[in-house]
Amino acid sequence: MNLGQRFLGVFTNPKETFSLLAERPIWVDAMIIVLIASIIYGFLIAPISAKDNYEIMQGATKLRSQLGEEQFNTMLEQSRQRAEQQSTSQRLVQGAGAGLMTVIAILIQTLILMLISKFFSTQGSYQQLMSAMFHANFINSILGNFLRFMLASAKQSLMKVSTGLAVFFPGLEPTSTGFIILNSIDFFQLWMFGVLGYAISAIFKIELKKALVISYVFWALKTIFNLALGIFSLSRL
Repeated sequence: MNLGQRFLGVFTNPKETFSLLAERPIWVDAMIIVLIASIIYGFLIAPISAKDNYEIMQGATKLRSQLGEEQFNTMLEQSRQRAEQQSTSQRLVQGAGAGLMTVIAILIQTLILMLISKFFSTQGSYQQLMSAMFHANFINSILGNFLRFMLASAKQSLMKVSTGLAVFFPGLEPTSTGFIILNSIDFFQLWMFGVLGYAISAIFKIELKKALVISYVFWALKTIFNLALGIFSLSRL
């Protein structure tokens, strides 16, 4: 299968697509697509993200008391300048950073998921699972991020955008614990880890139900970790 067929197959026929990838784990072109898509997304949302950061900084009373008025005001002014105007080079740096972090995160997640899966099967290799992870990320990194960018452009805010359960609770403050928890249950992530079940089943030669349990248990662990990190970060502001 060529790249175009694999791309469409992830969305339209994941079972066959991931079965073929398990036999021939192609990953370089898929990684490049995810990398480029993440760089473009990071570049596009940079000015919107800067405005959100400035808004958060304005209400960071704990940080103000920790740093002192003078140092905090200096940081706030720098944040304001970034929010009002960002150069192309600054946006490129943020885009490149977003792309690099996405690829590194996928590689680390592949390793952890590999270790979990090995408790249930002696089959499978890191390369097979890495190929599946990059292809499954077409869902979140391309389709998911496209929708997030469109919504963020309309609202002129990224932190107010949700592609998760928080979308059903528009009255919640974006920095509230409730919003953060509900927003972490993201529909594109659920979709991605659902199709990843087909890959785990094909790679490790286990039944689909067990593969889906493995996939969603890993998603739950990852989500809990990200939640704890997000809530802790906001609590310090």
